Amino acid sequence: MMLTRRVFRVRHSASAAVASRWNSSYEKQNEAALALMRETSRLEREVLLPLNDKLYGPLNRAVEDRLPSLPFVFLLGNHSSGKSSFINHVLQREVQTTGVAPTDDGFTIISNGSSDHDQDGPALIGDPDLGFSGLRQFGPNLIQKTNLKIRANIPISNHFMMVDSPGMIDSPASFHATTDQDRGYDFPKVVQWYAERADVILLFFDPDKPGTTGETLSILTNSLVGMDHKLHIVLNKVDQFRKIHDFARAYGSLCWNLSKERGDGSKTTETGLGSALEDLESSRNEVINAVMRAPERRADNLITRVYDSSRMLEMHATVFESVRAKYSREKWSRFFVTTSALVGGNALAGVAFVSGLPEVAAAASVAALATASGLSWVNRNHLAELEKVALHTLGFSKLPKVKASELKALQTIVTDDIPRLRRQAAPTEASVAHQVAKLLRRGF
Repeated sequence: MMLTRRVFRVRHSASAAVASRWNSSYEKQNEAALALMRETSRLEREVLLPLNDKLYGPLNRAVEDRLPSLPFVFLLGNHSSGKSSFINHVLQREVQTTGVAPTDDGFTIISNGSSDHDQDGPALIGDPDLGFSGLRQFGPNLIQKTNLKIRANIPISNHFMMVDSPGMIDSPASFHATTDQDRGYDFPKVVQWYAERADVILLFFDPDKPGTTGETLSILTNSLVGMDHKLHIVLNKVDQFRKIHDFARAYGSLCWNLSKERGDGSKTTETGLGSALEDLESSRNEVINAVMRAPERRADNLITRVYDSSRMLEMHATVFESVRAKYSREKWSRFFVTTSALVGGNALAGVAFVSGLPEVAAAASVAALATASGLSWVNRNHLAELEKVALHTLGFSKLPKVKASELKALQTIVTDDIPRLRRQAAPTEASVAHQVAKLLRRGF
């Protein structure tokens, strides 16, 4: 599988007027994305989580696992690769300190607000509503090196955040000798935590260090595995080249280093627009477009999450109800058989017969798991283990009854709500395929 569809080449030269057009052009799309996010939140709050709590279900509602309240763009890269400069460029003001020497060894979360305000790590991570409480597991050193910057009058409006990370500066030879004590926390795991929750990931390289730092390559091959769909690789500062030969050498070195580490080649797509300057402008705008579309990506991810949660909870509820009903039938059947055995004087046989009930019900559970109303397996291993733990913890006699209306509500989410949300999120106005599908759905 390809690492990414394109290696973007970025040059910082856009004016404030151009940046203003970026903001206004995405205002409408981002408002629509936020409306979709509110709808997915409503479905979770009103349907999924109450039933999940009742059935001791598979959905985790712990504060530590909650997504950050706003979509966010996560920036990674070598030391002095231009992450902070890119942030300042997009936000049209000096938010991050830039320089040749390392200027920051922590994570900075940037959000819009009515006035400028900074919040330290303990206050940020301690706030249960912002969605960063999960970082507490990585220890006090990380907490002290995390901060929130709220800035007024920046183009990202109230739609998403940007997260800047420490630059990676070690060499391949020294990386294997590094320990958590070098930074004071498990840096690869922290990067993975952010990356899993990010909606867009930008990985920056600069011409001087095109993919040669050991820490960067390790992050790419470990912390970012399975995230190709939201990962964009950026070769930055290409306006520093004076000869096309130098550009080709750096560009080729980056692709070669990436292909060695990933075992595949990074597919690059070139555009012919008449001049090198226009090509660079177009590539830069593609990166910024990906940043500005973070809310759309979050909305799509949340729709998928609601679908997966509904399917898993539906399977869980069906299994629970099947086991509960089977247990109830077996209980009364065995009650009458045991009563007959006791009346007939064979008390020992009757007691032994009753004691076998859990095994019979367990067999019924296995059968239900295999054939529950014709449902396809959803996360089979996790769900099977969950049922096993739940049955041993609750006991068969305390399994909650699942109402038909509750199952119907889950099925409605899958069959009606999810398709409706997908259609709302689809680029209908810009896509001929979506327009034709819409006409066919309406029967012309």
